[in-house]
Amino acid sequence: MWFIVNLSSEISDALETRRGRRVRAVFAGLGITVGALLAGLIGVISMGGLVSVFGLGESPIVRVLQGNYIQVGFAGFAVAYLFWQREWDRYVKIRRPTLEDAGWIVGLPLLFAAQGFVLPPVLAAVGLPHPQPGTGMEELALETRPLLWPVAFIGMYLFAAPAEELVYRGIVQGRLRATFDTFGVVILGGLLFGVMHFLVGLMTQGVSFGGSLYWGIDTVVPGLAWGYAYERTENLLVPAVTHAMVWTIALHEIVLHVLTV
Repeated sequence: MWFIVNLSSEISDALETRRGRRVRAVFAGLGITVGALLAGLIGVISMGGLVSVFGLGESPIVRVLQGNYIQVGFAGFAVAYLFWQREWDRYVKIRRPTLEDAGWIVGLPLLFAAQGFVLPPVLAAVGLPHPQPGTGMEELALETRPLLWPVAFIGMYLFAAPAEELVYRGIVQGRLRATFDTFGVVILGGLLFGVMHFLVGLMTQGVSFGGSLYWGIDTVVPGLAWGYAYERTENLLVPAVTHAMVWTIALHEIVLHVLTV
C-alpha cells in the first residue's frame, strides 16, 4: 500500500513540473478543440433541423449562411466555457483597432494569396486531392446580389467568424499562454486549428480521408497567421475580420488572379 501511495505522490509532483504543466495545457487545448467541434456538430444538426422544419432550405439568405451552422455550436461552447471559467479578461480581448491592427487586416489576405498559389500544387504532388464539400453556400457577388451582403456581414462578420476566433484564438491560445511562450502558443494553436478542420472533413459528406487531410494541412497556415496576429495585437477583431474576409471578399483570390494575368 505504501508503494502505491508513494507512486501517486511522485506522479502528482511530476505533474507540477514545468513539463507536466505543459502536457496538461496541450491536452486542455485538445479537449477544448474536440469539445467545441462536438458542440459545432450539434449546431449543424440543430440548425439543419430547424431549416427543414420551416421549409427554408431554398431561401437565398439561408443558403448564404448554410456553411456557418457549425459556428452556432462554437458560440454556445465559448459562452458556456467562459461562464465556467469566469476569466473573461483572459480569453476575450477586444478593443478598437489601431493602425497596426489595420496593417494586419490588409496584410493577412496577401499571405493567404501566397498560400493559395504555392500550397495546392505541393499537396497535389503528394497525392492529396482538393476537397469539394457541398456546403450549398451561394456566391456572394456584390454586383449581382447586393441584398445578400448585409446578411453576410451580420452572419459572418458579426457572428460566425468572431465565434470561431473566440474559441481557437481567445480560449485555446489563452489556455496555452499560461505555460508556453509566444512561439509555442502560435505553433500549438495553429496545429489544433488544423486538427479541427481535419476532423470536420472526416464528418463532411463527400470528402475523402485524403481530402480531410488536405483540409487540415491547408488550414494550419491561416491558423498560424491568425494566431501570431492575435498574439501581437491582442485584439480578436483582427483574426475575426480577416477570417470573415476569406468567406466573402476573397481578396486573396483577386490577388491570385492578378498574379496569373
